[in-house]
Amino acid sequence: MHIVKEKRFYINLLTITIPIALQNLISFATSMMDTIMLGRADDTGVFLSASSLANQPFFILSLVCFGLAGASTVLSAQYWGKRDTASIRSIYSIILKVAFVISTLMALAVLIFPQAVMGIYSNNDEIIAAGISYLRIIGFAYILFGLSNTMICCIRSIELVKISVVVNITSFCTNVFLNWVLIFGNLGAPALGIRGAAIATLTARILEFLIVSIYIFCIDKRLNFKPKHLSLFDKIFALDLFQHGLPVFINEVMWSLGVSAQAAILGHIKYSAGDPVAANSIASMVQQLSTVVIFGIANAAGIIIGKSIGSGKIERAKVEAKTLKYLSYVIGVIACGVILLLKNFVINFYTIPPETKALANELMVTIAFITIFVSVSSVTIVGILRGGGDTRFCMVAEIITLWCVATPLALIGSLLRLPVPLVLILMKSDEPLKSLVAVIRINKNKWIKSLARDFNREEV
Repeated sequence: MHIVKEKRFYINLLTITIPIALQNLISFATSMMDTIMLGRADDTGVFLSASSLANQPFFILSLVCFGLAGASTVLSAQYWGKRDTASIRSIYSIILKVAFVISTLMALAVLIFPQAVMGIYSNNDEIIAAGISYLRIIGFAYILFGLSNTMICCIRSIELVKISVVVNITSFCTNVFLNWVLIFGNLGAPALGIRGAAIATLTARILEFLIVSIYIFCIDKRLNFKPKHLSLFDKIFALDLFQHGLPVFINEVMWSLGVSAQAAILGHIKYSAGDPVAANSIASMVQQLSTVVIFGIANAAGIIIGKSIGSGKIERAKVEAKTLKYLSYVIGVIACGVILLLKNFVINFYTIPPETKALANELMVTIAFITIFVSVSSVTIVGILRGGGDTRFCMVAEIITLWCVATPLALIGSLLRLPVPLVLILMKSDEPLKSLVAVIRINKNKWIKSLARDFNREEV
């Protein structure tokens, strides 16, 4: 078994993974506090379900931003291996322009057509009304979030990860405090319920944007990115991003739409004794907690592999890939255990009907074992294969397994009125399938592609 044995590799992996995992953990804690507070503010579960469904467009936007950043990472990680920061600045400038356009369009959609948006995910009038009041506030955060989150994800490729922790700690503290004040009406404020949660989140997004902007443009010296660089547009990088990064972007957009479609399937299930949306929202929170390290390793894997290929160390990249693949197995089993250990503790935090608690418990057991495959697919596809430049294969594998297998099966399961946990298994059946094809791809060593160009900087 050929694996990396040098301590330096594992130290570097942890150096990148830990800040990203902390960022994911803090983001998870923020979402969890939102759901806990909304669950306690309304024992009918309407606020919890409405916020969960109303956040689906925001979830799509976050994955679009991740897709854009992923598109840039495919190239910038390899240019970072060459220490070519001028090329990286040009790549980031293009990506931020695209992020601005997409986030603006999505903001206009939820602000102008909130009822139509909510109607996609639910046919419950109470949930739709609560969701509309949430969207009319949170929609203003889309543009700021689109720019700041894209930039945070982009700069991971050059191993700038600590700023994300600062941003997320600030966001968490702001969001939780304002939730406590505005949802429940503490400190003399009116009790705004779900609208209070939206205002708290909007305020947190404003602070995030300010911190990221000040750090990138005024403090950071590694990339030395300045406002004037936002005007950069190089046709060479635009074409490279289109060829190698577009598959990543399409991949993330189609995946986010697939997850959103699955949320709509759960939202329209009426035969369950408990509320499937609320139960799945709780179960998903626990899964996010258990997978913070998984996604940290996946992102770190992409950076490490890309950097090795960019610096010409192809054989080294192959050994690193095998090492990371084996790590994904171990981390997946650990994450499964974490979910099983925490499920009862978390469910008892929520003031929801007993039927919904029982359903959440069943869904958590299901998700626990699915998470093993989530670990493998994340590290191999998002990390190793993308870092190696094999973006088209990743796109095809993910889209086919999600849209041609998992989502149709989940829809059929709901129409046949199968038990909700079984519908969830069908819904997540893409994870073991794409894990298998990704591992086979890595073992065949057909995934390594050197994408970084050798420039005479005077010509760029």
